[in-house]
Amino acid sequence: MRLPALLLAALALTGLACRSPLTTLGPEPGGPILALDVRIEDHSRKLARLKDPGGEVDTPATRRAALEVQRAAFEADLRAEAAARGLHLDPAADLRLDLTITSLGEVRTKYIAWGIASGVGWGVGVGLLAHDPRLAVGLGLYEVLEESAFWIGGSVLVGRWSSPAVVEARLFRAGEEKPLWKETYYVLWASRELKAFPPIEQARRERQLQASLRKAMAQLFHDLEAMPGFPPAVSPPAPERRAPSAAAPAPPLPG
Repeated sequence: MRLPALLLAALALTGLACRSPLTTLGPEPGGPILALDVRIEDHSRKLARLKDPGGEVDTPATRRAALEVQRAAFEADLRAEAAARGLHLDPAADLRLDLTITSLGEVRTKYIAWGIASGVGWGVGVGLLAHDPRLAVGLGLYEVLEESAFWIGGSVLVGRWSSPAVVEARLFRAGEEKPLWKETYYVLWASRELKAFPPIEQARRERQLQASLRKAMAQLFHDLEAMPGFPPAVSPPAPERRAPSAAAPAPPLPG
């Protein structure tokens, strides 16, 4: 009796895990209609991480303006891609897709602080488990130095030699605060997406970050299309097949 019950429970859990967040909604002809909201958090500490030097003074206002330029470009790319894929966008739709760029061009301070704190907590915890206060203090101080060097040094290298981007996605239904679906996309570098820009533009910081956001966008659409009810990607039209041309007459034989 237990085996059939376990099998039924496993099938039920599998069905819940695979169920699309769209199953509770009425079917829409041609796929779902989404409201789109794109935001960016004001988090930048250095203008050079967002754009090439152009004589602007590095101030909170210029950093916010650079972030807004990236947000607007990301939203424009999203709307163009949605139209190309046959996904309808309407501000009055019952489904709302919220996208937030939480990090762009650098590793945020809160991630650095969390990384250092977790390492220190581990060192102190080991000392406390060993009932040795001096070991706890020693490991804690060691972890402060080690984790600070790792996280701060690593964040500088990541911000300088890559184009990091973090995008949080949430799908809401009108009138509900809990998201039907959520995911976070992390990108360090987007070489393939960067090749879509002219060669002279590929060295610009703005284009590198835009390419990273486009890579996150591609991952987002891949996940959305995996949900039953979303329209699949529109395939480009197949090239026309032409009839083979008639063979040229063979040259006459000599003699």
